[in-house]
Parts: sequence; structure tokens; C-alpha cells
Amino acid sequence: MKPHHLLLALLTIILASCEKTEPSAQGKLRVLTSFLPLQAHATAIASDLAEVEQLLARDTGPHDFQFTPADVTKLADSDLFIINGGGLEEWLDELVEKAGAEKLTLIDCSEGLTLLPSPADLDPATSLQPGDNPHTWLDPRLARQQAATILAALQKADPKNAAAYAENFTAYAEKLDALDAEFRAVLDPLPNKNLVTFHEAFPYLAARYGLNYIGAISEFPEKDPSPQDLAALIDRIRAAKVGVLFAESGYAPGLLKRIASETDARVSELDTLEVGQGDPQAYLDRMRRNLAALQAAFSNP
Repeated sequence: MKPHHLLLALLTIILASCEKTEPSAQGKLRVLTSFLPLQAHATAIASDLAEVEQLLARDTGPHDFQFTPADVTKLADSDLFIINGGGLEEWLDELVEKAGAEKLTLIDCSEGLTLLPSPADLDPATSLQPGDNPHTWLDPRLARQQAATILAALQKADPKNAAAYAENFTAYAEKLDALDAEFRAVLDPLPNKNLVTFHEAFPYLAARYGLNYIGAISEFPEKDPSPQDLAALIDRIRAAKVGVLFAESGYAPGLLKRIASETDARVSELDTLEVGQGDPQAYLDRMRRNLAALQAAFSNP
């Protein structure tokens, strides 16, 4: 087991063993989520039965998050902290340590999911090694499983409202099922499904809906590939006759535009849902926009 994963596993065991099942003095459970997809799921399931807040600010993503003293206080005051897991929240251990929240319960929504591997860093001169890919939320079926994990956590922490949480989950799960059905109905008949993205965020979505994942420009948004790896990717793009390269909202598409100019492709955009605030409709609405972008790209290669 990788050192980071071992530390996270131990942290989860320690936090989960602490008995924190009583709501706050105001009568409502205090729930903190790391970023948008989990916030959307939690608010849909909790409704007004719990106080649900998102840790990350509206304009910050989990890859570049740097917590502040106010964030430490926010975590210390929470009953549940819901994270995506899979190594996404790399700042987690330090934040929890500084919060000193002995009775906090950590909910890792990657538990029970089969994680796909991420590639080694594109530049062999670096020391990064392959690891698990954390972008599970971009598969609506896996998002449903994450929502079920959140339901179980809310019911355990606030048993008097367990039935109401279950009712809310059922309604929300039906919407996630409908979203999954829409993806299948739209994408299944399209003949051209060659997918090239900015970084390695979409392997779960590609695997779920039969997309041909040609490759990603950069494993992480802040790092460009080496010239050799970039040339190899351009060759694959040309060979597969890829017509659209997908940038990501929140990141400058300059590199993709240069590649597009060399491959006669055009640039569109997909949303990783990493930035923004998650109301109960946020996940559903933004994933439907992704579906519309994929449909337009694959229908007009």
C-alpha cells in the first residue's frame, strides 16, 4: 500500500472510531464536504435536515486548494467531513491534524469503488509514479454509489432522521439514474467517440459509455507534457482522425489550441466539476452540459 493511502486508511479508522452521533447544539448535524459533486449529493440527500457546507471556495479546485485558519475552524466545528478520496484531497491529513477534531467522522466516498490507474507522469525525468485515478464522480453510476455512501453516513450520525434521508436519497438516485440513461441514449449510437482531453480526468466516464480514450495532454492541469510525449500524442490524434480536443473549464486552452492547429482539430470544453458551489441540481446540470458537448463533438467530427 502506498504511504499516502496507508496514512489515509489509518486516519479514516481513527476518525470513524470516534463516537460523534449527536447533532449540534442547534439541533442539526453539521456536515462539511470537500468540493462540488459531494456538496451537491449531500445537500440533495440532507435537504434542510442538516447544515451542509462546502470547504472549497467557489473559485478553488481540489488540486490547488490551500487551506486557511478559517478552514481549520470550519472543520473543527463539523460532525462529518465528506471527501472524494482516492488521493484527490492531498491536503487532507495536514488539515485534519491542525483542526484537532477528535470527534470528527471522516467519510471517504471512494471506499468500495474500484479505482482505475493513472499513468506515470508524462515526463520520465520526474519521480512521480502511477497511482489511482480519483476522478470517480464523472461517472454518474459511481456518483450514485458515492451518494449512497453519504446517505449511510447521514443515517448513522443522525438516526432520528434516517427515514427522511432515505426518502430524499431515493428521489435523488432516480435523477442520477435518469442522467445515466441519457448518457447511454445519446452516446451509444454515435459512430465517432475518440476522446482527447486536457488531463486524465475522464477515464471513468469513458469506460462507462464506451468512449475511445486516445489520451490526455497532461496528467495534471499544472504540468505540460515533454516534447517526446507530446509528439507521440499528436501522432495518435492524427492516426485516429480525432476532430475535437477537449479543454477544461477553468484552465487556459493554449496548449490544446497549438495541438489542434497541428492536427486539424478544433477545441471544445468539458467540465470536471472541480470548481464552484454544489446546490442539489449542480451535479446533474453540469454533467448534462458535458453530455451536450460530447454529443456535438462526436456528431460533427
